[in-house]
Amino acid sequence: MKRADEIGFIGLGRMGANMVARMLGSGGLRVAVWNRSPGPVEEAKKKGAIAAGSIKELAGMLKSERRVIWMMLPSGDVTENAFKEVLGLLKEGDVIIDGANSNFHDTLRRHEQAAKKGVGMLDVGVSGGIIAAERGYPMMIGGKQEVYDFCLPVFESFGIDEGYGLVGGPGSGHYVKMVHNAVEYGMMQSISEGFDLLENGRMKGLDLGKIAGIWNHGTIVSSFLMEMVEKALKKSPDLGGLKPYVDDSGEGRWGAIEAMEHSVPFAANTYALHARYISRDADSLAFRMLAAMRNEFGGHEVKKKDDE
Repeated sequence: MKRADEIGFIGLGRMGANMVARMLGSGGLRVAVWNRSPGPVEEAKKKGAIAAGSIKELAGMLKSERRVIWMMLPSGDVTENAFKEVLGLLKEGDVIIDGANSNFHDTLRRHEQAAKKGVGMLDVGVSGGIIAAERGYPMMIGGKQEVYDFCLPVFESFGIDEGYGLVGGPGSGHYVKMVHNAVEYGMMQSISEGFDLLENGRMKGLDLGKIAGIWNHGTIVSSFLMEMVEKALKKSPDLGGLKPYVDDSGEGRWGAIEAMEHSVPFAANTYALHARYISRDADSLAFRMLAAMRNEFGGHEVKKKDDE
């Protein structure tokens, strides 16, 4: 079966630019790119990408009989507007890939709209944060098997070994990523509260950085998140420069709502979501740790005390 050998890529933000760099580094794909601001396009061009001045121009640059366009944009109106424009430019057999953290309800609707025109679609929950630029990207992919098989060279070009695959039908990629991120909230909350107890329990003067290093080498709680804790504590042993403000990006909230709508117990992860709301009016190492972890793995913005 013929498989994709080129891709049009829209959105060169924090993750998109690194994904494209890995695609280009693989040497197996022709990659055309567009971004609202021109700077990232020029950077991608230096690495071998073909620069487009608009979404329409991007679609026209693709030479394959069956075109593939990947959208890596913020969820909501930005993705919705790009989806409408891309869908209007594609023909039967072409493929749209949505790599945003879109609400799965929106994704299901977009699959239906694409299908009416005979356009294939895949929804991809991309994880790994900015660290994945070095390791490769984990991906949870939803859609039809035939469309996935056609696009497999794209995923192979920048995915982490054994860390991606088709998880189900239309909408399932974003659904699984939603649950993944809600679980992430719970794990981060647990780790952060543990370090808060180490800091403020009866044993004073514990070396939190050394503890994080030990915990991250063969213990039951060793993990990617613990690596981020270790990195954050090396930069600042008490995280004292950070405000304890912890943002939430949507998926944890959607996961909690989904659990309530289907009467599925989701207590730890729902509590972790509410803890982020509490963080905005509290001060503790736990919440500073949560903020630091998000910054380490995802480059998410933190609020610093000297910003006041």
